[in-house]
Amino acid sequence: MKLAIRLRRLATEWWLVALLSSVFVLALVHTRATERLDDLAYDALLQLEVHAPDPRILLVVIDDRSLREIGRWPWPREAHARLLDRIASGHPRAIAYDVLFVEPGPGDAQLGQAISRAGPVFLPIVLAAPDQEGARLEPMLPVPPIRRAATGLGHVNLLPDPDGVIRRARLFEADGDRRWPHLMELVSRYVDPHSKAPEATESAGAVLLPFAGPAGHFPAIGADAVLRGELPPELLRDRIVMVGATASGLGDHYAVPLSGIDGGMSGVEIQANLLDGLLRGTFTTESSLAVRALAALMPLWLLLLALRRFGPRTTMLVLGGLIALVTAFSAGAFHFFATWIPPTPALVGLVLVYPLWGWRRLVGVNSYMVHELERLRGEPELLPSLARPNASTDPVTREAMLLGDAVSKLRTMRRFVADSMDQLPDAVFVVDREGSIALANRYAQNLLHAASPNEEGRLVALLQWLQPIGDGGALRWPPPGAGGRHEALAPDGRVFDIWLSEHRDDKGRAAGWILRMSDVSAIRMAQRQRDDMLHYLTHDMRSPQASILALTSSAKADDIAAGLAQRIERYARRTLALADGMVHLARAETLNYEPVPLNLADLLIEAVDELWPQIGEKGLSVELIGTDRSVPVLGERSLLTRALINLVDNGVKFSPDRGHLKCSVLPGRAGGIPVANCLISDQGEGMAPELLATLFERFRRGPAGRYTRGSGLGLAFVQAVAARHGGLITCDSAIGAGTTFTLSLPLVAESDL
Repeated sequence: MKLAIRLRRLATEWWLVALLSSVFVLALVHTRATERLDDLAYDALLQLEVHAPDPRILLVVIDDRSLREIGRWPWPREAHARLLDRIASGHPRAIAYDVLFVEPGPGDAQLGQAISRAGPVFLPIVLAAPDQEGARLEPMLPVPPIRRAATGLGHVNLLPDPDGVIRRARLFEADGDRRWPHLMELVSRYVDPHSKAPEATESAGAVLLPFAGPAGHFPAIGADAVLRGELPPELLRDRIVMVGATASGLGDHYAVPLSGIDGGMSGVEIQANLLDGLLRGTFTTESSLAVRALAALMPLWLLLLALRRFGPRTTMLVLGGLIALVTAFSAGAFHFFATWIPPTPALVGLVLVYPLWGWRRLVGVNSYMVHELERLRGEPELLPSLARPNASTDPVTREAMLLGDAVSKLRTMRRFVADSMDQLPDAVFVVDREGSIALANRYAQNLLHAASPNEEGRLVALLQWLQPIGDGGALRWPPPGAGGRHEALAPDGRVFDIWLSEHRDDKGRAAGWILRMSDVSAIRMAQRQRDDMLHYLTHDMRSPQASILALTSSAKADDIAAGLAQRIERYARRTLALADGMVHLARAETLNYEPVPLNLADLLIEAVDELWPQIGEKGLSVELIGTDRSVPVLGERSLLTRALINLVDNGVKFSPDRGHLKCSVLPGRAGGIPVANCLISDQGEGMAPELLATLFERFRRGPAGRYTRGSGLGLAFVQAVAARHGGLITCDSAIGAGTTFTLSLPLVAESDL
């Protein structure tokens, strides 16, 4: 199956996963299936929102101590009347008496009169749940004497969540055309008619209770202490007094979001928290279904897009970022905008889709990989020695074997290519489009290191290291067109023939370049020597011979005497010297010899003796230095003697008449190695620096003048002899300061001879 078909299938599966996961998340939002997890998150955030309650609220609690002091519950109506009279003496703003008086009893009239005297007193009613489904709510009202005296009646029903925790309350209970406000709604409207009520105030919807803190967070005083007069009346002025039971035996305790801290909260405290929220207008509202759905779907689709676009590592980072974003968004909406957006549906969608899509992508990639590995295994072997994997019925084992076989093939092929490239006599580079070297043989790596030791892997540095020769143009990167041929000179004197060609991938797209660099220094040197030889043969050797022929053919018999004979002899000797120079140079370069111990001082004396007639003819004085000691070297006597003769002869030719010639043999060191230095110094005219650069090349002569007769091969011979013996020939000269040639040869200890 082609890759394009597999990619289309993977895209189809992505859309399928996206749609199914979106439907699943919407179902979680609509059914509130994750409500318990969301409640845990809500409870954790609520503990961070603890604040001081409204200072006007004061609780008068019927606690265990009050029951011990006043009597067992229920109290007689006279006790409630006395408690109301005590509270009313302080002139509070309102009294919410959270005690049910639904059964008639002695003292109802007295209690009704106390309620009338106390001022605005609000009493609770209970809406009993119907016995039959669909039946109407049945309100349980206070007895008539008490009901008629109350300022207002309101329900105090609480709505436990499925986990039994009180988090919500209805400010209005509705049953058809009947509506009952909450007791705290009536109190807040009376105390502050302009207070901002939550959106659910005029409907039957529930609101989240705005807990100010755990149990005991509101100021409270026992009913027994009030009856004893221990509460100063001025502390009650303009306060909202809430009376309710908190005694442990009365069963008026409920689990609340902060139960983990205090173990529960009494009903009157829950009502006080509701009243605090109504007075402050700080209710947390639950977001609508549309907002919850959008908040759950947006992170899911962001993750789906990341799964489609990015790799596993980036997608994992995106998943972690989205989880943090969902959590922070829910907490921020709760804290800054008093809106509760449950985060669990979005988190469930994220943690479900990531492994699901990862599994589907892994299955798709695995299927494609196995298919391609099977194709690769079925292709003809380039190297038939490779072993095939054994058959296996286990799919995982078979896939591992196929992958191992492919990896082994690739490694073997790469090794084969690398070894084959290393066998090539030229430097070969395989370069990508950006100029980074993907593959290079041993010779190429040596060149790259020589060009730029600190910048490996880039071809640009190597091209900048080379100087183009001829009309090939500058070596630029990237190269124009599809490549071409260039010739360049390296700083070390080597000449390279460069071939650059473009290579393409299996689809015909330009993938990079193949560059081959051949060291043609020897070829170029041979060409230069051939050109010099042709020039030498056609001019220097042919010219004197032609002159001899011309003289002998045109001269008369009586003219071949005296002057003509001298001229013929001079041309003939010049031709002979040129031939001898060529022979000596060829012998120095090609002679196979067995080195023997020699005394370099003796060889220098022999050279001077050989040239003594020429020295005497010019009236030169010769100074020999160091010839009285033994300076042992290993070499071939005739070659070294001829080299010294050439150097001394060069000094004699360029020395002025009656000049001074100094010949020295001195031990020394070169690069930490002991050497024997033979120095030949004259007092001639000297040479310019540009002439010194080519002095030891073939057919190069000294400065123009009357002393420049010669073949131009003598110093080339000396250099060849020095190289064959592991030595070095150098020249130190300047215009008007004479010339000194130094022949340095490895010095041998006499103990080694």
